[in-house]
This record gives sequence, structure tokens and C-alpha cells, in this order.
Amino acid sequence: MEGPWREADLGAAPLWRVREGEGDLDAALAAKGFARRDPTRTWWAPVGALAPDRPERLTGFAIWPPVAVMRDLWAEGGIGPARLAVMERAAEPRAALLARLADRPAGAAFVAAVGPVAAVHAIEVPPRLRRRGAGRLLLRHAAWWAGERGATHLALAVTAANAPANALYAGMGMTRGPGYHYRVLKEASPCPPR
Repeated sequence: MEGPWREADLGAAPLWRVREGEGDLDAALAAKGFARRDPTRTWWAPVGALAPDRPERLTGFAIWPPVAVMRDLWAEGGIGPARLAVMERAAEPRAALLARLADRPAGAAFVAAVGPVAAVHAIEVPPRLRRRGAGRLLLRHAAWWAGERGATHLALAVTAANAPANALYAGMGMTRGPGYHYRVLKEASPCPPR
């Protein structure tokens, strides 16, 4: 395999991302034995629509690098070293976000800005704390943080199977963008978690 890395270095099976509208590629990969994995939706919104005003003080923090409580929240949700490495590789500006409810940690997320778009990654709210507003707080803090750095839009990707998250994004007025899915060899090891 060409490039600065080899499949063996990554420890993962050959993987293709197939976007909406790439039906010929999708069919060709299926014919070669590549299984469909992780249908994914994208969502975006203007930062001003998500955070028209600054979120209340002490409901969240944006810092870098992430502190132990954030890493614990991510670990509890299955966000492991591979996804944390994505955060470490991201260029500045970037931030780890912590949402607080009733003076307690309630969720964590990551955000990084590139020009007019800030991308949110690894949103995690423990099941025992869901449906209390922590996800909304994380998105509001991400949008406010992004706007302060000149970004005009917030974007994220989530698996189609994550119905609660998709409902949250739709409920906050975010717009659904183009989707994609992966293709991986059926007899190969499963994709690393994301």
C-alpha cells in the first residue's frame, strides 16, 4: 500500500468510506466482498443558531488538554485510545469540553476549528445522565467556543443507528447533511471503534 503508512502499521482491515451518490463504487466493493458498516449521518448548523448567547457560567468548560474526568467519561462510553489520538492529532484551535449539571460532570466532547467550520467529535453523556440537557449544553458550548474563534458553522458526524443523538441534533435545529458508510472486507477483523 502506498503512502506514509501501511495497513499493518494501523492494525486494521482495509477500509473504504463510501459517500452518498457513489453507488458504482459501493456496488464494486460489495462485489469484491466488502461488507457495509456504520451508516453515518452528518449534521451542521450556524453557530449563532445553536448558541445565540453565551451559555450560563459554570455549566461547561473548554480546555486543552483534556483532564482526567473527561477521559473517564469518554472511557465509560467506549471512546478509547484510537479516538483520543484523533483529538491529539488535530491542529489548533481545539478544545475538550466538559458539561456540568447540578455542579457535577455530565458529559464530554471535543471540538476543533478549521476556517469557517468547527467539527465536534466524541460527544459522550453517560446513560444515567441522559435526557437532562448535557448534550445540548455540550453543543451550545461548542458553538460558542467556535464562534469566538471565527467559525460560522458547527458540524458533526454520527452513526444512523444512534437514534437519541440524531433526535437531539434534529431537535436543536441542525440540518442533516450528506451521509456515508464504510466498506470493510468480510473476512477481515472488525473496524476499530469510532
